[in-house]
Amino acid sequence: MKPLWALAGACLALACTAKRDIPEQTAALYVEVTLPNGDPLPGVNDAPLPLPIGEVDLDFSVRALLPSGDPDTAFKGFVRISATPGAVVSVTGDRATGRNVLLLDGQAVGQHVRIRNARGPTSLWAEDIGYVPVDPEKPPECADGIDNDKDGTIDYPQDPGCAFANDDTESGGTYAAGVSAPVRYALPRLGDMQGRGARTPYEQEGVEIATKAPPGVDCAADPSACPNVIVTRISADGFYVTDTSDPNGYNHAFAFTFSAPGGLRVCDRITQLSGTASEFFGFTELGFPSFQQHDWRFPTQTDPGDGPCQVPEPIVIDSTSSADDALLEKIESALVRVADVKVGAFFGPEPAIGGFAENKSSCDLDGNGAIDFDTPGSNEAACANACGADPNCVEWTGYASRGNYRVVFGDNRSIQVNTQSVSQFNPVQMRGKAIRFLSGTLRNFSGGALNWTIEARCLDDLVCDDPSQPACVKGPTDPVSSQIACVFPRTENDPNEASN
Repeated sequence: MKPLWALAGACLALACTAKRDIPEQTAALYVEVTLPNGDPLPGVNDAPLPLPIGEVDLDFSVRALLPSGDPDTAFKGFVRISATPGAVVSVTGDRATGRNVLLLDGQAVGQHVRIRNARGPTSLWAEDIGYVPVDPEKPPECADGIDNDKDGTIDYPQDPGCAFANDDTESGGTYAAGVSAPVRYALPRLGDMQGRGARTPYEQEGVEIATKAPPGVDCAADPSACPNVIVTRISADGFYVTDTSDPNGYNHAFAFTFSAPGGLRVCDRITQLSGTASEFFGFTELGFPSFQQHDWRFPTQTDPGDGPCQVPEPIVIDSTSSADDALLEKIESALVRVADVKVGAFFGPEPAIGGFAENKSSCDLDGNGAIDFDTPGSNEAACANACGADPNCVEWTGYASRGNYRVVFGDNRSIQVNTQSVSQFNPVQMRGKAIRFLSGTLRNFSGGALNWTIEARCLDDLVCDDPSQPACVKGPTDPVSSQIACVFPRTENDPNEASN
């Protein structure tokens, strides 16, 4: 059912003359937003304003309207201001109190609002929720223990007329509302969602990611201004993407779908992506994602398709960069590679009583299946800390629960890896032995001594020479090009399956 103010606006547009029995009370609020510098708001086909970093200021006015669409000059009261997307930081002006503005004679003109995390088409809302700021000389009606409006309910939250505990009236408002025309900012790119740093600025907020060229931008003249979001990995619980046209780093992300996403594969281009940004133990991800994709068409003898797969080659992590958290943060969720490493030599299920050895690296000394980090002076905790400090030690309990283990560079620096996606490869049997190349996506977990883990995607990501390992025998002898590595048929509706 359309609200009365929408019907009234449509009637005005069509020059209707029929009278209807509509009570003469405030039906809607008209909200107008302007830029502080006086520039016009960009239109749908105009280039958007730059994405605000942090907070942004806007000017606004609010007017009350009758059902007829005429100004409601009798309206006197406060209206609540909010923004979507984003959050109102402050409202200022001669009529402002907190996040509210007072309308006198049905209007409040020339007010100011500061918004955090404005992005994409951002609108300002105003709503008459019946809120009256409290008089500091007395308790507010919604917290004074009195049924002021005689409706049988007392105070917030029991009284439906109370917007908040500090509301100074138990009477509800007209609930008239209005929304401004959107201020069109650029959408955040993957790097913006990552915060160009260690934490997303949009934590627990719904975020739409820029995946297409914005209006008014010439991609041929400036390719870096046009997002190109490519799937780099399909995992058991989501997928990884990289914006290949963003040169500023932090341009990779993980979308958490709880299970492997159907109908998607490595090389596909994402054309729409949104979700809830969050930090999972320091790992920035998009939860509950909504996405659309362009199914990448690979060239065949008769069809050029979309050309070669655009998954970028892995970023090489060497010994020096493995210890650089700031650099690793910049490539979180990226496709990466290490070369000429060895599996930790101390790697086995026997309790590490008396020290670590080839088959002795379990710090579950009492065999109860867990390491005691809670008891002060715990021998198990001391064991785990000692193992974490030894680059050649792979703590068995952690490996048994998550599949992560350590590989060591020539100078004894190390990084954690996971090869569970590589069949017929037993890392325990490889302790102390060499891996020539290992590629995968880079994941962060801030809950342990080793925060960064390279997770291999498939057999294509592993190059090793040990004849005892079927994966080394069957796998590639040199790194596989990203144009073909781990590109498998789609789970369904893959018209190019025969050409893979």
